[in-house]
Amino acid sequence: MAFVDMHIHLLFGVDDGAEDEDEMRAIVDEAYRSGTRVICCTPHFHPGYFGNHVDKTNSAFAILSAYVKDTYPDMMLYLGNELRYAPESVAWLRQGICKTLNNTRYVLVDFSEAASEKTIVSGLGALLNAGYMPVLAHTERYRSLHGNISVINELWHNGVVIQADTQSLFRGFGFLVQRQCRKLLAHGLIDIFSSDAHNCTSRPPDMAACFDYIRKKHGADYAADLCYHHANSLLCGETVRKDFS
Repeated sequence: MAFVDMHIHLLFGVDDGAEDEDEMRAIVDEAYRSGTRVICCTPHFHPGYFGNHVDKTNSAFAILSAYVKDTYPDMMLYLGNELRYAPESVAWLRQGICKTLNNTRYVLVDFSEAASEKTIVSGLGALLNAGYMPVLAHTERYRSLHGNISVINELWHNGVVIQADTQSLFRGFGFLVQRQCRKLLAHGLIDIFSSDAHNCTSRPPDMAACFDYIRKKHGADYAADLCYHHANSLLCGETVRKDFS
């Protein structure tokens, strides 16, 4: 099975992911070895936290693209951002300084893990009202949503794409996050799993273990949807679920 990883921090020098070119190459090498064949690079975006790193992002992406073209000709690379939500988010997107996922309407967006339910719901609503399709990054990690299946279910039905991190299945972020992740998976409320990798050690780009877990617990078709098909459709600008308009 070839995997699609649409949330990963491997561009060097732009956020808390890869620190240099060598580490960037090491991450993509490891991703390829684990079966990933499509990657959307998603450096964090918030001028207040990371500065305006558009030029650095484009430069690192060009270097990575050249390496992948020479080394892994069967791998596809795309570009986006992981937007840390703020009141200025819609303006940043419309100005083009924050990138959607592969120039689609889909926006990978995150919040502080301590953000309130109200903050998360209202922020996602603002993006929806502006015509974007928010992809809620690592949904299982927001403490205010732990146990609030009904809230996540409502977001899901309103058109928010629910993304989860592969490590969350295996207690990479603690027991409570693991429990929430597995509960959402059992309820069918996760659309896409991504590695959210930052390095090759503590936050590796492994998709295979996640796929194997879902395949064994919930079947191969469900595993393929969450680790390949849905993310691939999203990056092509297509609907992720049939109930999306």
